[in-house]
Amino acid sequence: MQSANNGLRPGAVLNRLLPLIAVLAMCSPAKTDELISGKFELLDHHGRSVSEHSYDGSLRLVFFGFTQCPDVCPTTLFEVANVMRRLGPEASEVQPLFISVDRDNDTRERIASYVAAFHPAMVGLIGSERQLDAAARSFRVTYGVEHTVNGSAASGSVFHSSHLFLMDRQGGFLEVFGYGTKAETIESTIRQYL
Repeated sequence: MQSANNGLRPGAVLNRLLPLIAVLAMCSPAKTDELISGKFELLDHHGRSVSEHSYDGSLRLVFFGFTQCPDVCPTTLFEVANVMRRLGPEASEVQPLFISVDRDNDTRERIASYVAAFHPAMVGLIGSERQLDAAARSFRVTYGVEHTVNGSAASGSVFHSSHLFLMDRQGGFLEVFGYGTKAETIESTIRQYL
């Protein structure tokens, strides 16, 4: 005789309910766009003070990183550049932004050269510690410097979150892409908002 749970063991019932529980959790009153505000006040690689509203009217692809990053940053920015090429004329409606978290090494000149190597429309952004902390909080990303001592010399390696954010034409949150997301997927998502 079958029980009310259609013959499933209690553990199996829970396994079937987990996806529903996850969906219900996402429907909580705390909306993602309230958690990721996307606010910032930084300096662009041309020396201008900018905020999230400086790019109103354009969708934005926002990534936090640093110019000496060995793999995550160049890989992600390579995909962003591919997205821009794949969009063709519609790329003019998308503004890629690269926010440097390495205040000690990423000068305005260095970041200008770095982003230009990927795509001419890409803008590099830098800021003070206070400004970067505020921007990172608004995107819910982490970054810092891990200090190590090798013999008599001390060195530090920069770490940072590796998410790429798609923001709307007023700077509001739309989507987040994990590290390794291919240009085709990002382009397809962007086209839904053009």
